[in-house]
Amino acid sequence: MLRSVFALAAVAHLSAASPTYKIPLAMSKAMLESDGCILPEAFVVQNFYIWTPSAGNNSSRVINFDYADNSTSINTKCHFNATSVNVGSEGLAPRYACDNTVVQFIWEDERLTMIEKACPENSQFEAAGSVTPHLVCSKSAVNSTVGAGNACSSMQKSMAANFTSLQPTPK
Repeated sequence: MLRSVFALAAVAHLSAASPTYKIPLAMSKAMLESDGCILPEAFVVQNFYIWTPSAGNNSSRVINFDYADNSTSINTKCHFNATSVNVGSEGLAPRYACDNTVVQFIWEDERLTMIEKACPENSQFEAAGSVTPHLVCSKSAVNSTVGAGNACSSMQKSMAANFTSLQPTPK
């Protein structure tokens, strides 16, 4: 009985710490068994840049940005280019790992979705949240090192958002 009370108190405390998503019961149990598990709460994307080739240019799209999550003390760089590998499950939106592979991203329909593994040592859950950069673009010349295309960067140097979902990692 006392153990149940402690478990409920721990879950209530964790829910108060992360108000933007509901903690699944299976995740709550995993967290109770782990010491020092800190759930992702919010993140910041900085220096977002995307280059898209023009029609007829066979170069690959390029995406670069910096990522930070103060709650979990993660700071990493994220990239997409010709050598990037989809680390997501088959049949789902392609996702790409950042330099710190605990963090992944999806770029789809002008929206950047950030995914961070929650308590990666002890669970198979991930937090997700999105930002939509307001892009300012300019054309790159045909004779540039990457060829003709559109080079865009976010009007906001820094974009902050909350994680809004905590779900099992897709298999």
